[in-house]
Amino acid sequence: MTRRATLQDWIAAHPGAVSLATLAVPFAILVISALETGPSAFSSHFATGIKGFLNYVDAFFISASFIVFFAVILMLERLRPADPDQALLSRGLLFDTGFAVVSLLVHFLFVSLFALLFLSFFQRHLPPLSGLMGHWPNWLRVVVVFVAVDFAGWLSHVIRHKVPALWHFHALHHSQNAMNLMTEFRLHPCDLLARTLTMSFVFVLVLVPIEQAFVFVLLQKYYLMFLHANVDIGYGPLDRVFVSPRVHRLHHAMRSDLHDQNYGVYLSIWDTIFGTFRQVPDRVIETGVEGFPIEPTRAWVQMPLTFLRQFAFPVTQAAQTLRDAFTVRERT
Repeated sequence: MTRRATLQDWIAAHPGAVSLATLAVPFAILVISALETGPSAFSSHFATGIKGFLNYVDAFFISASFIVFFAVILMLERLRPADPDQALLSRGLLFDTGFAVVSLLVHFLFVSLFALLFLSFFQRHLPPLSGLMGHWPNWLRVVVVFVAVDFAGWLSHVIRHKVPALWHFHALHHSQNAMNLMTEFRLHPCDLLARTLTMSFVFVLVLVPIEQAFVFVLLQKYYLMFLHANVDIGYGPLDRVFVSPRVHRLHHAMRSDLHDQNYGVYLSIWDTIFGTFRQVPDRVIETGVEGFPIEPTRAWVQMPLTFLRQFAFPVTQAAQTLRDAFTVRERT
């Protein structure tokens, strides 16, 4: 039986066109906005970004709510583990905490700058886009922003899987063999910036104000951390509507036919609609990316070097992919 073609198949077949539309165009907007804004506007941005990072860490991680959340996750990992052999406090948790520091710094120093530049461009050249929802009731704005940002995240996720050069950076997120609540933050800086660019294009299409989308993405972390924890929890029939830890763990499977499914961020409806929703009866799913540098199991002295290799490996792989692509074009 022939499998029905999906949107991800079209994206995989046209990586150049997709990259041009979702990366080159938003990047051009950033450059134009930066030139129009001038360097003086950026003089205090990084100092403000560092302050925002420290405030976020203090308010989010050093809080009673996070301590309670962390304790509940550890209890669920003991009672309903997706991988019964995984330690509660694994080296993966330690590594992913380090990645959390890096990814949050990138958020506050660069992603926030991108968001401000996009907002400035829209307000200067396309004012109806940034003010369209100003007169709507708050509840309606929340619903529209939630659905629109979730769809943007889904589409960006598919693009970063199916465009080969982008996949190498996103593979860092998938490379964790011992998934834990901090795996949500296990992101390469280039993957974070690519996500920002690809999602910005969708924001324009669905008329969602950039600043609201940025705040939404940054603050809604508890649920995403729950999805990445080592817990085996599903929602039954509602798995086709809302992403559960069981559904998302399948997306992190080492098997390529599984990790190209279940792209949903909060909602599974996009996977259901576009034919990328998948369920399997297996309960223990091996996660990770074959060939990717993983956390050392014995020598602690190797940990800093492995941490650096995990950042460098996607860069070399993406560069090789681009070289191969241009070599093929030159031959043809």
